[in-house]
Amino acid sequence: MTAGPGTGPGAGKPGGLGGLWLLLAPLACCGVPLLIGALAAAGALAWAGFGLAAAAVITAAALLAARDGASRQGSADAPGRGLNGARAGSRPPRLPWSA
Repeated sequence: MTAGPGTGPGAGKPGGLGGLWLLLAPLACCGVPLLIGALAAAGALAWAGFGLAAAAVITAAALLAARDGASRQGSADAPGRGLNGARAGSRPPRLPWSA
C-alpha cells in the first residue's frame, strides 16, 4: 500500500510563501499613492529651497552693489553736502511753472 496525501514528512505545513502575494494589494492601494505624495512634497521642498538660495544670492549681490556704489560716490551726509547730495548753500533748481 502507498501512503495517501497528508501522510508524508511535510504533511500539515503551509505551502511556504504562496500567500504573500495577497499583501501586494494593500501596498498597491495605499502605499503607492503615499509614495507619490511623498516624492511630490520632497520635490516641492527642493524647488522652494533652490528659490530661497537664489533669492539670498541675488539679495547679497544687490546689497554689495549698492554699498560699493555708495562708497564710490561718497557719503550723502559728508561735510558740505545736504541729504540729497547738493552742496551747502546751493539753491534748488528752478522749475518752469514756479514764480
